[in-house]
Amino acid sequence: MAPLAPSLPSGRHAWRLGLLLLCRMTLSVSALLLAYFLIPTRNTRSADWPWLLLELGVFGVVVGVQVPAIVKAKYPILRAIEALAIVVPLYLLIFARVYLSNSLGDPSVFNQPLDKTTALYFTVTVFATVGFGDIVAQANSMRALVTVQMLLNLVLLGLVIRLLTASARRGIARQGGRTDLGEIGRVRD
Repeated sequence: MAPLAPSLPSGRHAWRLGLLLLCRMTLSVSALLLAYFLIPTRNTRSADWPWLLLELGVFGVVVGVQVPAIVKAKYPILRAIEALAIVVPLYLLIFARVYLSNSLGDPSVFNQPLDKTTALYFTVTVFATVGFGDIVAQANSMRALVTVQMLLNLVLLGLVIRLLTASARRGIARQGGRTDLGEIGRVRD
């Protein structure tokens, strides 16, 4: 059996990669949150399905762009982590924005009027399947929308995460089995 001959990056290089990843994720999530909190919200009196479909289409495009970026990345696993850090907040902010605009248009669609923070809070509790019950959809259109979010949560958790993981594996395979931490020699019998 030949010994493993790893050519791992130095500790300094690994730290640099980790810090760069953390900075990029922080900047991306911060930009999404800034857009959510600073861009004015439309008031609408219906569930605004066409707008939601457009936003979910943009979400699909973002996921679709991430897949080849992960496969082609020098460090596919790190790129997949970064993609997940963008995709999940984007998804949550889409629903928070739709809930907010509907609550502003008709405060009776929820048991209390939503502001930007409570809309985001409600969206995250639905996503996390916690459902504290402090904020409740009261109109049928909002109940339908919350139901759609719950079903899409399952798709996001199942399909999208699996897609990003498979892309990272494909990227590693494309590089001949090299991991994100460097190429590790293979054990031979």
